[in-house]
Amino acid sequence: MARTTHVKKAQQRYETVPVLDEEGKPKKVPVMRGGKQRVTKKGKPIFMTLTVVDKTKPKPLYNCSACGKPIEIGTPYKHISPKSGPYGGHKMTRHESCPGWQVWDYSNSLSAQLSRISYDFGNEIDQAESPDDVTSALSAAAESVKEIAGQKREGAENIESGFGHETSQSAELAEMADSLESWADEIEAADVPEMTDCEECDSGKKDCDNCEGRGETDEGDECPECEAGQVDCDNCDGTGEDVDAWRDEVRDSVTIVDESPV
Repeated sequence: MARTTHVKKAQQRYETVPVLDEEGKPKKVPVMRGGKQRVTKKGKPIFMTLTVVDKTKPKPLYNCSACGKPIEIGTPYKHISPKSGPYGGHKMTRHESCPGWQVWDYSNSLSAQLSRISYDFGNEIDQAESPDDVTSALSAAAESVKEIAGQKREGAENIESGFGHETSQSAELAEMADSLESWADEIEAADVPEMTDCEECDSGKKDCDNCEGRGETDEGDECPECEAGQVDCDNCDGTGEDVDAWRDEVRDSVTIVDESPV
């Protein structure tokens, strides 16, 4: 993971311009190390150009890569500078209040792609209301794995086409594609637990606390807070099913999406 740096207040940035000498040329000074001027491998002295901030040339505000809005002066923000990948060497900024970066936000590596699939599946489970929702999430995860497998197989075929024969690299990619495809099949075939019955009620109903299940008050009047002494269970909202407990069971049993073979 790239290291996240937090900044309390965004400052106005300015362009830098070279310091000019008496002849109007950029002023250069020797680059020193250990009291001696550094030199190239060929023995040529190394110099650096002096620069200064030009406050007549303000730079544009940073943009937040999460919400797309500018990071205003004086507001807190955070940034990362990935060392490799599609954003290697580039500074990425976000508002402090916006979500942080996941590894797939700045990396196309296989591990990053598989982490994204696992993360997305976990989010789907957090919102699932029925076994059908989990089945749909499994299908989506399997399809994403198959897409990656297809990319690996295409890479193997391109290498073999270029060399005119199989190579160790193409064989490795083809083997990886096979493993990913098998894993995708296992994901699709995963068993999904049935809904969990609520342990605090009977089919979504329980005795009314106001009348203790009698349906009438001590004065013999009809209880205003229930129907025939029964009310909807608070724990399951009257469904008779404990969705939270069921989701926990799904997380514990449906772990195949986290079990990458590569």
